[in-house]
Amino acid sequence: MKRIACLHGHFSNISLLADAFAPVEMDMVHYVDPGLLLNSEGKNALTKEQSQAKLVEQLNWMKTSDPDAMVITCTQYAACLTDEVEATSSLPIFTIDKPFFHEITHCSEPQILLFSNPATVEPTMTRLREYAQTKGLYPRIEVNVMEGAFALLMENKQDAYREAVKNELQKLSTGKHHAALSVAQLSMAPVAHQFTQETGIAVSHPLLSLVSQMIQKLNLKSFA
Repeated sequence: MKRIACLHGHFSNISLLADAFAPVEMDMVHYVDPGLLLNSEGKNALTKEQSQAKLVEQLNWMKTSDPDAMVITCTQYAACLTDEVEATSSLPIFTIDKPFFHEITHCSEPQILLFSNPATVEPTMTRLREYAQTKGLYPRIEVNVMEGAFALLMENKQDAYREAVKNELQKLSTGKHHAALSVAQLSMAPVAHQFTQETGIAVSHPLLSLVSQMIQKLNLKSFA
């Protein structure tokens, strides 16, 4: 059975990933450190170089569990992963957003991409544009940022956080029928899934594409 080491910026992502991979034969080892999230703004904010060094430190920490692959579920940590670090890694590294980039850049209709964490917008969109350009694709994406919502998650007010995300999706789906909806962060995935079930309005999220890519590339098997 393959072992996957998982890096999270918030403990709530553990259950989301575990539930998504429940039917799959794999052993998951979880590492949680909100340090990068807590030091992303203000006078003590980490520089780009410090953030990248922090990620390398985390990856080395994860390797001590002797995994077959590593996955980064936090978009802020994912944004710190350089091509050089990824290319020189002895293990496959999967990020929450890269499979998602593939999905949304191949969407031909206008899209609204919802963020709850303002600090992830610039680095995520930079990586998304770079990914699209390498593929010769030019997706029409409108960014929508929920001010104040991410603080609810960091304060462990998960019900309030999910209610805020649901309300924002309802508002966006009512006001802009022409655009496809997507949420940018793993923490919003359960709300997106529930919203789709309740309304019939499709909302894409990173978890679906991550699971699909990891099963394919690591040749993971489902439990009988």
